[in-house]
Amino acid sequence: MVLSFFRLLFLIPKLLWNLAGIKRTIRKSKRKFKRALVKSGVPKELAEELANEYALPDDIISLKALVKIPKYLKYTRRT
Repeated sequence: MVLSFFRLLFLIPKLLWNLAGIKRTIRKSKRKFKRALVKSGVPKELAEELANEYALPDDIISLKALVKIPKYLKYTRRT
């Protein structure tokens, strides 16, 4: 019991660090995509709209999604 609690304490910061890295990468790719569209001659407003439409939504990678992970893990474990 105590050992699993300590594992959880080490797992949470690692998970949050990875989540922050993923969000940063997604936002960076969205900015680069928009810049490439503007550079190729697409109007700025249209490029912004396309970048928003094709970007991954931020709610996919959010704290709400993190809260749901243990619930799904409970059903995938074999006893």
